[in-house]
Amino acid sequence: MNQIMHQKNQRRLRFILTLLISAGALVPVEAGLAQTPSNSGSTPPSNARFSCELDNGEYTVMYSPQSQPNQTYPWAQPGEMGGGWTPERRCSEISRRLEFYRPDGLLELRTAVENGYNTVCVTTEFVPSCRIVLTVPPGQDPTSTRDRVFSNLTVADSGQQTGAVNTFTGRNSGGLLNQIGQAIGVDLSAPSGRRQRGTSDGINLRPFLDRADGGTAERLR
Repeated sequence: MNQIMHQKNQRRLRFILTLLISAGALVPVEAGLAQTPSNSGSTPPSNARFSCELDNGEYTVMYSPQSQPNQTYPWAQPGEMGGGWTPERRCSEISRRLEFYRPDGLLELRTAVENGYNTVCVTTEFVPSCRIVLTVPPGQDPTSTRDRVFSNLTVADSGQQTGAVNTFTGRNSGGLLNQIGQAIGVDLSAPSGRRQRGTSDGINLRPFLDRADGGTAERLR
């Protein structure tokens, strides 16, 4: 009897923790630990749409639409952001979170504040609250960080197309990074990033998603 009660309590606790984590209610005190993976090093399920892959030497969050087998689209490239996280670990965590939220219908990529920390987060059709995708390292502008890490989505959202770029190098302020900054209204050559002109609060994710994932697939060409 005691063993049965213990198992029921364990299941109840896991359910509550899952709800809290998915709602973004649990954020560890340490900024560097604000994205602790639940299954670090585990292999993504075979039906996962988001994954972390090495693309041209850079760890990149890739999206694989169901309607286009063997086709992947780069969503994010975190690069070196600081905060005690390697690019590979942060890439894996971003892809894990996006995959976890995907069944709820991804809507917008936004910025928010959780327990005093700036975050990049997503809203979904079934959970309107903004759930954490990554925690912004201290001293970095959250909107500029979002636009850098998800530069492919940001530039495409502004009406242009580009491949994945390294998000925090900025070595050639007059090159591709600066062109992207002009397109999205952010000075990407500055460490903190400066808004040059007004842009929408959120990036609409539906054009970048397959119809099977609740998107419009407008950008999947």
